[in-house]
Amino acid sequence: MARREAPLVALVDVSAKMGGVEFSTLYLAQRMDRTKFRPLVICPEEGDLPKRCRESGVPVEIVRQPRLLSSSLRIGKQRLPNPLSWLINCALFVIIARRVARSLRQASVTLVCTKGIFAHFYGGLAARMAGVPCVWHVQDLIAERYGGLYMRLLGMAGRLLAAHVIADGTPIQAQWRAYLPERRLHLVYNGVDIEQFSPHVDGSAVRAEWQADAQTLLIGNVARLTAWKGQDYLVRAFAQIADAFPQAKLVLVGSPVFDNDAFEQRLRQLAELLGERVIFAGFRWDLPQVLAALDIYAHVSVEKDTSPLSVVSAAASGKPILCTAVEGVTELFTPDRDAVIVPPKDVSALAEALRALLNDAACRAKLSEAARQMALQKLSLDQFARNCEAVFERALRHDR
Repeated sequence: MARREAPLVALVDVSAKMGGVEFSTLYLAQRMDRTKFRPLVICPEEGDLPKRCRESGVPVEIVRQPRLLSSSLRIGKQRLPNPLSWLINCALFVIIARRVARSLRQASVTLVCTKGIFAHFYGGLAARMAGVPCVWHVQDLIAERYGGLYMRLLGMAGRLLAAHVIADGTPIQAQWRAYLPERRLHLVYNGVDIEQFSPHVDGSAVRAEWQADAQTLLIGNVARLTAWKGQDYLVRAFAQIADAFPQAKLVLVGSPVFDNDAFEQRLRQLAELLGERVIFAGFRWDLPQVLAALDIYAHVSVEKDTSPLSVVSAAASGKPILCTAVEGVTELFTPDRDAVIVPPKDVSALAEALRALLNDAACRAKLSEAARQMALQKLSLDQFARNCEAVFERALRHDR
């Protein structure tokens, strides 16, 4: 008797360029239990995500799409809603959805999981056209400006198109409670490979690249270079203590978001007087080695930031973590046990926390061990994949 194939799950991603959402797509596709589900990644174009998927043996379908427009426009220093772009995008969503639906039917896809805000719209429509259930994996907090207009639009669409919604942090979960009953809303923290990100990884080659000898203490941040990630506050805080710690350097790993380098130029101006003490490392693929090279990991977002993969990766790597008290990050930690937590946008508090950590090797070691244990307990990639699969199973049972 022929063995029945596992259901095929299409992970519909909004981008082929690697970011937090795309890494979670890659990780989920790699770690899916093939006896339960088979992955297919659908991307709008060729790029790093399709390449990495294929290298991992994950099938990829490229569905070309017209360029979608920004939902707002800038007038002076203000951003305002752009209703014309909404109308145009709605028409484009239908066009893209038809293309994606055609691919879903041809591949005999059983379930769709959408990744990224625009993908939720056209992927949800495509699933409806193909007659298969859809799960929205929501990893974006929606701006609350304009009286919550954007969230209301997304919430109404989700109510119609999503059988279930996976939120990767409690702030996202809270946003969706007004639109979906609890039984259709699921909290699943991001996870990483705890063997790939581990205290045993060798970061010596990266330290040598950054001219950091055994006495050098490296403070690192891994994130897109954008204002809400708060790197400007970190540079200012480091400037306050740099003279007291000549053996310390600050490393900013990441590139500008949406190819807008204005914020990066601002950071470089802030760091100019510090010279080679601040390293702009750009985007890096070798994140396990980058994190292994660091002595302190600083995550300094100024807004809600839901279970960021960089923080999850740093915890799994056993780094002493300093983070700001923003929703979505602090829920991962117990203050002063597995992380030091300071108020957001407070340069003085951030500088004093850095000073204390740089002065206390025993405290750094204690935080490192606690962070690693926390990651082992609740942030492994296997836990992430199994929790997502449980939602997929409910969607296939039409359990709403």
